[in-house]
Amino acid sequence: MMRGCVRIPGLILLILVTCCLSMAPATAQELNISHQFHAEDDSRGRAAQVFATEAAKRSPELKVLIHPQLSMGFTRDEQLEALQSGTLDLTILPFFVASKKIPELSVVMLPGLVPDLATARALRSSTLHGKLQDIAAANGLRIITWWWMPGGFALAAPRALKPIFLTGLKFQSCGLMQNLLVAAGAQLGDEPTSEAPMLLDMGALDGVAVPYEEFVALRLHEHALFGTIGGRSLVTCFTPMLMSKKTWDRLSQRQRQAIEEAAAASDAYFENAQIEIEARVSEAFKTTGVEVRNLTDEELTDWLKLARETVWVRYREMSELSRELLRTASEVISQRWQ
Repeated sequence: MMRGCVRIPGLILLILVTCCLSMAPATAQELNISHQFHAEDDSRGRAAQVFATEAAKRSPELKVLIHPQLSMGFTRDEQLEALQSGTLDLTILPFFVASKKIPELSVVMLPGLVPDLATARALRSSTLHGKLQDIAAANGLRIITWWWMPGGFALAAPRALKPIFLTGLKFQSCGLMQNLLVAAGAQLGDEPTSEAPMLLDMGALDGVAVPYEEFVALRLHEHALFGTIGGRSLVTCFTPMLMSKKTWDRLSQRQRQAIEEAAAASDAYFENAQIEIEARVSEAFKTTGVEVRNLTDEELTDWLKLARETVWVRYREMSELSRELLRTASEVISQRWQ
């Protein structure tokens, strides 16, 4: 035996090597987030920054790069395809884009199903969330955040808002809320949403049904004469951050935990932002003399009846899976409102 050498038993050597490997720094990884929103002026852009900061705190080898306003060169809809192919890591996407390709996911877009943020929060901790994740995974995706945006009506003139009173009026909206407006006899405007203020001023548009975030972006308090703000909403839009399943699968367990904790932090930020936006919209409308109120119980009842008889029925009849998802969501929500 050579002097100065110490023979280390095999088991101890294995333990030392394992410890050294576990202490070695993880390989740096870049995660790219593409989205269509303004980085500062939109709560989705700001919440993405919260997510990136929190993820880096928990797993410093993750470098999360944010590319707002489609600056990576993808169109809005191409972002979904890029996630599925693995050429993009993350995106923030209005869920009606995903549901066009995966129709069962549109359960969360049914008008009136999710009337407020507390109900949305309850769904996050329910079996519905797990079922949505399973569908997303089967289509190359993972739902990362749980971002919901309540909204309401902004109209060119005060009026009763039972469905029967909207027959023949022209509206702009989004997602399945458009289908409900058509079921009420309204016409849909096909102009860009950005033109809504001008159209309201010209009398070429009677109203919009959009998230409060859009009320702010479009400065609707300067163009509408009536708004429904607060209370239970027919317009509660889901715009989550989605991740490519290929990206998710290559992350370590510790990195996945960091992503989930960062998502939870961004969820809390986003919900508080929506509460603040609602208060800001209400104050702006009142300050400019615009009439503001909640939907009455009678109006809401009539809208929910129409939704269940039209939009909900069409979704339920889509497949056995759609029936199961709607049943699961309805059970969770009915328990909350008992």
